[in-house]
Amino acid sequence: MSTEPLRTDVNGPVGLVEIRRPHRRNAIDSAAATLLAEAVARLDADPGVTAIVLCGEGGDLSSGADTGEPAPDPAAVPWRETPHARLLRAVRTTALPVVAAVEGWALGLGLGLAGACTYAVAGSSARFGFPEARSGYFPMGAVPNVVRRVRPDVVLRWALTGRYFDTEEAAAHGLVTDAVPAGQALAAALDLAAALGSAPRHVVTEGMAWLRQWADHAARPLDEWSEARMTFEGPPARPPR
Repeated sequence: MSTEPLRTDVNGPVGLVEIRRPHRRNAIDSAAATLLAEAVARLDADPGVTAIVLCGEGGDLSSGADTGEPAPDPAAVPWRETPHARLLRAVRTTALPVVAAVEGWALGLGLGLAGACTYAVAGSSARFGFPEARSGYFPMGAVPNVVRRVRPDVVLRWALTGRYFDTEEAAAHGLVTDAVPAGQALAAALDLAAALGSAPRHVVTEGMAWLRQWADHAARPLDEWSEARMTFEGPPARPPR
């Protein structure tokens, strides 16, 4: 079992960030979220890196926010200022393309993380879902990241039903950009990142600036509205009869 929650590596123009909490199916606690955001920022600032791959040890990208720690209280700390929100923002606003590699689970925050990446490569073994509705709340913090590639009504269906779905369905709706056989997601993601980063760095960052400009126009108001409404509160109590 890994002793460090994160591994980073640089191979030529490609930076790799690996979540290493397989005993929790790579669930992300506050400490891991902070380390992940910092790792993305470091690679973003490295002049030799032109693309980033994000993966999880053992194949699971992430089973979501780690429920082993208390949920943040939005009354004390707004969702936007939590480590998990900062992580999602760091990934979706980086100056470099980020490619997610998924073999197993990408649930809740993990699904939001896959959506925040520029591309998502998934093996046929991958499974996705927003299970938060089963716990009594809507995943307001994660869904805006997914709507960048998926129709809003499809995202809403996934979030309200809480069901799990496979790579074929995810690819049909654009969440997964590259579907590959089981066991090949990481290799394919590394190949894609190398191809994306083969252009001079200033060309890559200009291309990403163009993509962020579209995202800011299309989705940034939704990001801010959703972050302001994110809560972990259960259903309101029924008034006495």
